Amino acid sequence: MTLLRVENLKVHYYTLSGIVRAVDGVSLSIEKGEWLSVVGESGCGKSTLAYAILRLVPPPGRIVSGRILLDGTDLLRLGGEEMRRVRGSRISMVFQDPMTSLDPLRKIGDQIVEAIVEHEELDVREARKRAEELLASVGLTSDMVNRYPHQLSGGQRQRVTIAIAMSLNPSLLIADEPTTALDVIVQDRIMDLIEGFKAEGTSIMLVTHDLALAAERSDKIAIMYAGKIVEYGPVDEVIDSPMHPYSKALLESTPRLRGPKRLRYIPGYPPDLRRPPPGCRFHPRCEKALKICSQKEPEPRYLNGRMVACWLYSGEVG
Repeated sequence: MTLLRVENLKVHYYTLSGIVRAVDGVSLSIEKGEWLSVVGESGCGKSTLAYAILRLVPPPGRIVSGRILLDGTDLLRLGGEEMRRVRGSRISMVFQDPMTSLDPLRKIGDQIVEAIVEHEELDVREARKRAEELLASVGLTSDMVNRYPHQLSGGQRQRVTIAIAMSLNPSLLIADEPTTALDVIVQDRIMDLIEGFKAEGTSIMLVTHDLALAAERSDKIAIMYAGKIVEYGPVDEVIDSPMHPYSKALLESTPRLRGPKRLRYIPGYPPDLRRPPPGCRFHPRCEKALKICSQKEPEPRYLNGRMVACWLYSGEVG
């Protein structure tokens, strides 16, 4: 059963130097209990997509059009107070840098208690007990409630942000680069923790540039480039037989235990989204570009349960 459906979503940033089309016609869905990873290079619009789902796009950004359906309810039509109740209780988010999402002047316990009391009819004593239970659920000791963020390691701070995000048992957890700046051991523990919540029925949307990390955990994967989803489908199929040239290039630039020792790199840079190239936005960097790729944008095609936006699968040549 579908929990979240995003339909033709567009998010623009209105700057003095032009309009940045950060998310430009994105559509995807997440089933209940499913893990979807959104993968792409930095600046491709992944985080903006995550913020848009929670309606937290910072100025000068604006959701221009589209629909965000949570259990059939369009979040873009909700009032401010209604949307505030959705955040935390229905959809929660783990932000990229725990030091910027935790208040450095307040104890950890107070921050968790505030999140609980704001949404549930519990007194502070009951909420504090819940806070200690939440810290235990993410592998931290109860005495952490009396510590400040600077007294914790990076991995511990990220566990705290996950505890806050899961404090109200949301249906969907959005994790935006949750393992940034963490070593591989701590990274693996954080991902195990998130996977544990999935096993309990929480849907997961992971935003990451790490294709290997996404391949290991996901049910589905969406490859994002220059504000658009270029390939989307079951993770095993996308990883084993990528269809879009950008997906293939990402895989070939990812280290593997087996296979070629020399990694390939993607030539060039992602486009300036104020002035994206005509046609397919990847064509200036694509080894398989056709004449039509620079002239006309490819329409998404659905083949055997997968989506790909590429002229190589259109039947047209030029």
